[in-house]
Amino acid sequence: MKIIETKTSDGITFNGLLSEPTDKSKKIIIHIHGMAGSVLLNKYYPAMHDQYTQNGYAFLVGENRGTGTMTEFTSDAPSGVLLAGNALEKFEDCVFDIQGWVDFALNLGYEEIWLQSHSLGTSKVAFYMNKIKPTNIAGLIFLSPSDMIGCVHDPIGQKDHDILLPEAKKLEAERKENQLLTNMLWGAEYLSAGTYLNMFGENANTAIFNFGDESLGWKVVNEISVPVIAITGTNDDGIAPVIDPKLAMTKLEQELKNSPKVKTIVYEGAEHSFDGFDNNIVRDVIQFNKE
Repeated sequence: MKIIETKTSDGITFNGLLSEPTDKSKKIIIHIHGMAGSVLLNKYYPAMHDQYTQNGYAFLVGENRGTGTMTEFTSDAPSGVLLAGNALEKFEDCVFDIQGWVDFALNLGYEEIWLQSHSLGTSKVAFYMNKIKPTNIAGLIFLSPSDMIGCVHDPIGQKDHDILLPEAKKLEAERKENQLLTNMLWGAEYLSAGTYLNMFGENANTAIFNFGDESLGWKVVNEISVPVIAITGTNDDGIAPVIDPKLAMTKLEQELKNSPKVKTIVYEGAEHSFDGFDNNIVRDVIQFNKE
């Protein structure tokens, strides 16, 4: 494993970790983490660094503008830094971040590139595929393709949303978009007013896996044209508060109508973090890629 870095086309430098097979390979899996994630904290990372490489795939997990709650990145801006992180990011910037890591892999000579993602990261990858329409992505691995909008309208999320949305709108009107909201979303995430409106306001581009509100449509998912494997668990709180995860995966299969190959899996007892299911994920992803 080695520490690496890439620079996006708009001048932001991100760090990452890369593990490569002993024998030279042209295949790589790039992981895009979820809200306030990191390149270290997910418990399934060690198994992936170890077992993906044993099966001939390099594994890369990199930072993005949503890494941590508030994170300072090196930037080409006059100040030399960008203060971002989950609390301050704008969803649409994910296109620059993902492309930065794809370009890094291409520059190393990798030709078969799989994008793996978790939680909010799955929405970012789907959005990236829709906006860029890349021809060099072999397939997608969705770990907990979460209904981001649905999760602020379930019984728990709605209580937070009713407080946070009006406050965010008030701060925006006062031109205080970067001010943190007083309450945490889901009791876990501090977000600025601008980020909250960007991700959970009207017409937010995070409305991608719309299990809870069919009127929001499935256009982004409908247009995915590469193989997709999607994995969740019966206790996944990125999906279960909105819809039964098994029904969600059935719906997702139906909406991936342009994907040439689709497989969905629901692990009994697995939670959003997939703790204890790391070997299951690697096994099923490798099997899917070999089929």
